[in-house]
Amino acid sequence: MIRDLLINSVSSLVKSNECGLLLSGGVDSISVGLASHYAGKSVHAYSFCLDNFQSYDFVKAKEVSDYMNWSFTPIIVPTQDIEPDFLRLVEMGCRQKTHFETVFPFLYVYPKINETHVLTGWGVDGYYGLTRKARQNYKTPKALFDEYRNNYFLPKKTAGLIYHKLVSSEHNKVMVNPYLEPEIKSFFFAKDWYELNQPKQKHHIRNAFDEFKSLKVKRHLNLQKESKIDLLFDSLLTNKKINFNGRTRMLDVYRDWKGVGSSCGALDKLF
Repeated sequence: MIRDLLINSVSSLVKSNECGLLLSGGVDSISVGLASHYAGKSVHAYSFCLDNFQSYDFVKAKEVSDYMNWSFTPIIVPTQDIEPDFLRLVEMGCRQKTHFETVFPFLYVYPKINETHVLTGWGVDGYYGLTRKARQNYKTPKALFDEYRNNYFLPKKTAGLIYHKLVSSEHNKVMVNPYLEPEIKSFFFAKDWYELNQPKQKHHIRNAFDEFKSLKVKRHLNLQKESKIDLLFDSLLTNKKINFNGRTRMLDVYRDWKGVGSSCGALDKLF
C-alpha cells in the first residue's frame, strides 16, 4: 500500500518528466527516488559530503544511483566558511541545533540543482518515534504516541522544514515532500509504535520495494552526526564572534543567538 501511495503522490506533485532528488543513504530518500522511478520520472540524484569527510550517506547515494542508473551529482560542502554560514542561518531565523545543522549543507546543494522540482524524504522520522525521548516516554498508549507525532508535524517544526523551504525558494526550486501528504500521513498514523518498528524498523517501506533486498541499507542514521556536521559546528566554540558568552556547549550558543534572525516575513510567505 505504501508503495502505491508514494508513486501516486509523486505523480500528482510532479507533472514534469524530470525531477531532482536529495538522496542520502537512508531508506526514506531512497524510497522517494524509487517511487519517482516507477512513476516514470527521470531521476537526477544529488548528495553531499563535507570537504574533509566522505560519509556513508554520500557513498551509499552514489551506489544507489549507479544501481538504478540515475544521474548523480556529488556536492562537496566547504568547511572553511562555517562562520559566515552560521551567521547566514541566524539571519534566516534558525533557532535550534536541528535547524542549523540540517539546513546548513543545503546552502550549497540547492545552487547545484538543475531541475525545478526537488524530491525529498523529509519528515519520515517523525512518524516512527525514533528519538530516545519518544522511545522512553511516548511509545504507549497510542494516543500519547499520536500526541508526540502531532507535535513533531506542527507547521514550524518538522526538523527545520520551514528553513529548508526558504533555501529552496531562494533558488526558485519547488521542494516536494511526498511523505508529508495527507494520505501517507494517515497510513502511518493508523499504526502504533510497535507496528511501525517491529519486526524491523521501517519494514513497511523496505518491503514495498524489492530493490532494498539488494541495496543493504542501514538502519536510521542521524544526518548531522553521520556526516560530521555536528563536529563542524562544535568547532565554533573557539570562535569568539559566534561564542561571545564563552559557552562550553553549542546548544547554549544556539540559545544565545535566539531572536537575532530577521527573516520572519520571508518565512511567513511560505505558509
